[in-house]
Amino acid sequence: MEKQTSHIARRARPRGPVGRLPDDPVILGLDVGGTHTKMAAFDFDGELLGAHAFDSQRVLAAGSQGSIAHEAEAALARAGVEAGQVAAVGLAIPGSVSEGGSLELCPNIDLDLEACTSLLRARFPQARLAVLNDADAAVLGDCWRGSASEHAGGNVALVTLGTGVGAGFVFRGVLYGSAHGAAGEVGHLCVDPREQEPCSCGRAGCLEQYASAKGLVHTARREHAARRELASRTAASPSLEDAARAAAEAFPDARAVLDAAARRDPSACAALERFSEALGFGLSQIACVVDPDVLVLGGGLSERADLFLGAVRARYRACALPPCRNTPIVVSKLGNACGMYGAASRALDLLARGECSGTGERLL
Repeated sequence: MEKQTSHIARRARPRGPVGRLPDDPVILGLDVGGTHTKMAAFDFDGELLGAHAFDSQRVLAAGSQGSIAHEAEAALARAGVEAGQVAAVGLAIPGSVSEGGSLELCPNIDLDLEACTSLLRARFPQARLAVLNDADAAVLGDCWRGSASEHAGGNVALVTLGTGVGAGFVFRGVLYGSAHGAAGEVGHLCVDPREQEPCSCGRAGCLEQYASAKGLVHTARREHAARRELASRTAASPSLEDAARAAAEAFPDARAVLDAAARRDPSACAALERFSEALGFGLSQIACVVDPDVLVLGGGLSERADLFLGAVRARYRACALPPCRNTPIVVSKLGNACGMYGAASRALDLLARGECSGTGERLL
């Protein structure tokens, strides 16, 4: 299999050895997340033709991987195009993808990658299929059509804030590839060695335990339970089960935590403060290693960055090495869509460099 190297550029219709193309060809970008899966159809200039999102459990539940092809068709229908027009498909997943195409680490979801790719190949036999890490896809998308486009030829680090935390890196206009597909797993940087609760990866004190959607919810619930217990010491103390149940009802998901923080709820504000401290420190550690031109925040939580960006920047400046202290921290203007833009960008790049043989072969 051919190793991928993605160069960031404003792509036009491929002029290389692409072979036969469908009439009015389109690129399909898919981004499988821990909570939602996003899909979109694009033309060869990166213009969005139509998008579709759905609950990831439709793809992840046992025996339901077949729905990914059905949902892809729904995205195409919204774009007003047919399956036969798809020239290439990009699939972004929240895990480490080896050079050979296997899924090496995927701690946040139970994904049958082989089943998903087989179904996509069967549904779009004429199309190229590219598989990549979701954070890699996010940085490609943001450099292509987002906030980092002005730095696309330079050095960019994008951190995705979703169910988990990941990062993608572009150096001198080229996506950084690693020996084992694990570069960018910054969610598993240790930011608190005193932490006793284990992370989903099996270690403890990881950035993802505080600066992800699930981490934010967990911290808010823990704060809520502790405050409830403290307030009730003069009365009948609730059981641990009752405290946990009340915390879960108060904060069912990250959106509820962020909404509560906007209302100045003390438990939510404490959780968001821990989130911001961990993220600011984590970004400073990333900058120590890669020293990018810009640090970009993407993923679903970035869409509520007005609640935490100032605190993150302050913590970053306090922890960063002096040469890196003024590195700008910005929010992707593509928000939670940068992954599907990047998946499409990678697929288009492969199409431009390879032969459109109609076999649906995956290049990795």
